[in-house]
Amino acid sequence: MPRVRARIRTSPTRGAMARSTTAALAVGLLFLFGSAGCAPPPAPQPSAPAAARPDLRPSAAALLGDVLRRIDEHGSVLSTVRGDLGFVGELAGEGRVRYADDHADVTLRGTTRPAGQLPQPVDLAVIDGVGYLKSPLLRPEPGKPWLRLGTDGTDFASKLLAPTLGQVQDSTDPRATFAGVESATKIESSAPDQVDGTPATRYSLRVLTSAAAAAAPAQDQRERLQRAANAGRGEIGYELWVDERGLPVKFAASQKVAQAGQVSLTSTYRDWGAPVDVDAPPAEEVGAFPANPMPQAQPPR
Repeated sequence: MPRVRARIRTSPTRGAMARSTTAALAVGLLFLFGSAGCAPPPAPQPSAPAAARPDLRPSAAALLGDVLRRIDEHGSVLSTVRGDLGFVGELAGEGRVRYADDHADVTLRGTTRPAGQLPQPVDLAVIDGVGYLKSPLLRPEPGKPWLRLGTDGTDFASKLLAPTLGQVQDSTDPRATFAGVESATKIESSAPDQVDGTPATRYSLRVLTSAAAAAAPAQDQRERLQRAANAGRGEIGYELWVDERGLPVKFAASQKVAQAGQVSLTSTYRDWGAPVDVDAPPAEEVGAFPANPMPQAQPPR
């Protein structure tokens, strides 16, 4: 049977329509992908604030808790104090310290050397928060060599010298610095060392001022720390040497003290628990300050 080939003829009209449809589809796809490739980039999204870097320094809470407990257990110590009392001059003295529940009673005998002058003898005592000074530089009354400084005094001498005397007291009592703010103190570094031949560990400590101000139990301590924080001083540094028994053998601090300037003191300790006599001077030997006990000092504002 002969093959019959069927030829399907497309009419000119239908062929044109097909080509037209194919072209339209191609143009549509080109427009779709071309438009996507030329679309403007998405608007940048605001970046999230950077997370605060964690403070990886170890806490000093356990160390300080143990040190302060051992100070309380022993109750007394002999100390040597060296340093700079700002305009008052360089200080060198031997002290005795008796630790009470919430403060330290201190007596110290030594010398001060104001700038450009020879060393002069000085005695001081801080008993129950009241300070006493004995120095020829203060021009005391005849027969009354001691002068009294109250922390609540409004006279020139009290405002001028009481903060400095308080710093001397604090330099002998690490509790005044760290009690209540142990958890807000970090160990910057530690290393083996020796103090007068005694093996010890030296700790560089940093008190975080904002956290410490929130934790400090005493109002004056809170205010001092908050002032430091407000001034942009985020940390206050101290150096503490601790012996193998867990007792301090050396303590160094530097602070800016009202009216006195920069006060830097280092105390070394010996004979923890030794009996000490720490008494206020006899009342009949205590006189009043002259109007301007130290001419080189500026009146407090």
